[in-house]
Amino acid sequence: MSMKMHVAEVKPGQLATTHQHYFIERPCRILVIGQRLKAKTKYRCLLRHISIAGAMLDFNATIPLPKHFFLEIEGFKEEIGCSEVYRESAELGVRFNMLLSADFLRRLIRMQFSSGGL
Repeated sequence: MSMKMHVAEVKPGQLATTHQHYFIERPCRILVIGQRLKAKTKYRCLLRHISIAGAMLDFNATIPLPKHFFLEIEGFKEEIGCSEVYRESAELGVRFNMLLSADFLRRLIRMQFSSGGL
């Protein structure tokens, strides 16, 4: 499993920021937005690991995606804006449009732990 997720396009002289990754296996959905901001298409995928800045997903390599979409993690009502930054075979690395709150990440880790996933 690659750790290439939310790879920032760093300009010369800038430092790349890294965030702690958490290995979490959780079903999720990719929401592709159509006209009038309605969810046009939903695809199933599997969250493999996450940080406050991005995530790595297992996703069908044959399905084309737009550069920007939303991620919905099972058990949470939030739709997280994402941009694709890496894709190779079934691996899909995304960068979140905004950093996740520490509270959201804690709830996700707690939910994973209580379901016996860690």
